Amino acid sequence: MNRTKGILAAGTLTGVILITVLVLGLGNLKAQTTDAQSATNMVLPPATAVTTDQASAQDLQSLQAYNQQLEAALQIMQEREAVYQAQIEQANQTVLQLQDQLNTQIQSQSAVTIGRPAVSSFSEHEEHEGFEHDDD
Repeated sequence: MNRTKGILAAGTLTGVILITVLVLGLGNLKAQTTDAQSATNMVLPPATAVTTDQASAQDLQSLQAYNQQLEAALQIMQEREAVYQAQIEQANQTVLQLQDQLNTQIQSQSAVTIGRPAVSSFSEHEEHEGFEHDDD
C-alpha cells in the first residue's frame, strides 16, 4: 500500500506542477499579446514620426557608405591576391628550373666520375703495399 500511495502522491504533485506552468505560461502569453496590441494602437505624434524617418534614412545612408567602403576594400584585396598568386607561380617556376639545373649538373658529374677511377683510393692502396714490403 505504501508503494501505491507514493505513486499517487508523485502523480498528483506532477499534475499540479504541470497545471501551474500551463496557467502561468498562458497568462504571460496573453499579457504579451495585449502589450503588443496596445503598442500598435498607440499613435505617434507627427514630429516623432518625421524624426524616426530621418534617423532611419541617415542610418541607411551610413550603412550604404560603409558597404561601399567594404566593397572597395574587398576589391583591393582581390587584386592584391591575384598579384601574390602570380608572384608565387613565378617563384615556383624558378624553383623548378633551379632543381632541373641542379639535377642535370649532378647527373653530368656522376657520369664523369663513373668513367674514371678515384685517385684517392688508388694512392691509399699503393701506400699500404709499400709498408708491407718494408717489414720483411
